[in-house]
Amino acid sequence: MHGNRMEQIMTHRANRIIFIALLIIFSASARAGLECSTARSGFRFESDSWTGTDKLEHFAVSVPFGAAGGWLTRDTDHPVVYGTLIGTVPGLALQILNGTCPTAGFSYKDLFADALGALSGAWLAHWAVSWSRDSHSRTIGLRYNNVF
Repeated sequence: MHGNRMEQIMTHRANRIIFIALLIIFSASARAGLECSTARSGFRFESDSWTGTDKLEHFAVSVPFGAAGGWLTRDTDHPVVYGTLIGTVPGLALQILNGTCPTAGFSYKDLFADALGALSGAWLAHWAVSWSRDSHSRTIGLRYNNVF
């Protein structure tokens, strides 16, 4: 029994490492548009439109971050909330960096799209993905869970 528990702990750690690696890989797409050809200085806000095409990009890039965050925190009382917070971090970092670029600026509208995408990803991962493992098999499926 002790060996079985140790195997579960090791598998759980390995799964978290895999998802952290995926999170880092996805971060390459989150850096799109981060290029600043001039030196960084000061902090400025951008006055952009709520309907800009980049809002959909921010939403789409944040969905997998939110899903990964939700999956990583699936054993907590509030995985959707924590997953959303984790999934919004890359977008927040991008906006802070954009705020220091003279040719761009911090956009709270982009950050809102990031948070909405992360919430969608965390909720979908929590609501739709089921993972269970016992000594004889692994099961991945679809399910509904009403814990928010």
